[in-house]
Amino acid sequence: MLTQEIKTAREQQLFNGRNFHVFIYNKTESISGLHQHDYYEFTIVLTGRYYQEINGKRVLLERGDFVFIPMGSHHQSFYEFGATRILNVGISRQFFETHYLPLLPFCFIASQVYHVKNAFLSYIESVIASLNFRDNEFDEFIEVVTFYIMNRLRHHREETAQDTIPLWLKTTVEEMHDKLKFGENAIENMVGLSGKSQEYLTRAMQRYYAKTPMQIINEIRINFAKKQLEITNFSVTDIAYEAGFSSPGLFIKTFKKFTSFTPGSYRKHLTTIN
Repeated sequence: MLTQEIKTAREQQLFNGRNFHVFIYNKTESISGLHQHDYYEFTIVLTGRYYQEINGKRVLLERGDFVFIPMGSHHQSFYEFGATRILNVGISRQFFETHYLPLLPFCFIASQVYHVKNAFLSYIESVIASLNFRDNEFDEFIEVVTFYIMNRLRHHREETAQDTIPLWLKTTVEEMHDKLKFGENAIENMVGLSGKSQEYLTRAMQRYYAKTPMQIINEIRINFAKKQLEITNFSVTDIAYEAGFSSPGLFIKTFKKFTSFTPGSYRKHLTTIN
C-alpha cells in the first residue's frame, strides 16, 4: 500500500528571521498539496469558502471561519467553490512558544473550526484594505490578530447538543449559496429549501444564527459580490444585479453596512501581500 508523501514547509526557508510569515491572497487551487510545518499557522477566510483536510479530517471553512494548525499537523486545501480570499499567518516556533503557548488549550484538536466575531473581522478587513502603515505597524497588527485568535481557542466551548444547528437548517443555508437561489425571490427560495413555514424558519434562524433569513441572504450576496470585485472587472452595477439586488443604490448601501466600504473603494484598496 502506497502512502502519500507529506512535504514539510520549513521556517528557515520562509521567515527570513522574522516572527511572522503572512499572505493575503485569492486562491483557486492548492499549490502545496499535503504538507506540514515546523512552525505554527492559522488561516482566516475573508471571502468565499473552501475545504481544509487536517490530519485526515475534511472541514468546510466559510467567511469568518479559521483553523489553527500546530506543528506537525498534515493538511491540504481544496477550492471546490472557486476563488477564496484568505489571511494566512505563520508564526515562528520560538516567538509562538514564548508569547502564545500558555494560551493554547490543553485539549486541542487541529481540525476544529472556529469563528471570528463580526466586529473583529470588520477590523481585520479595514486594516487590510488600507495597508497604509509601515512594516513594524503591520507586525503589530498581526500580533493583535494572533492574540485574538489564541483567545478564541482558549475560550471556545463545544456547543451543547440541544444548541447544535439542525441539519435541515445547515443544509438550507448551504444550498442558498447557489446564485439561482440567492438572486430573485430569495426568501421564497429559502423557505422552499427548508421545507418549513416562513415563521418557523425565521424563529430557527434567530435561535441558531441570531439573524433573520434576509440578513443571512444579504451576507451570502455580499460575500459573492466581494469575490466578483476581487477577481473580475465587472462594473459595480453589473455586480449589484448579479448578486441579486434590485438596484445599484441598495447594493452600495448594503455593501457599506457589511464592510464599511463602498464597492468602488473596496476594489480600489484591494492589495495582495507577497
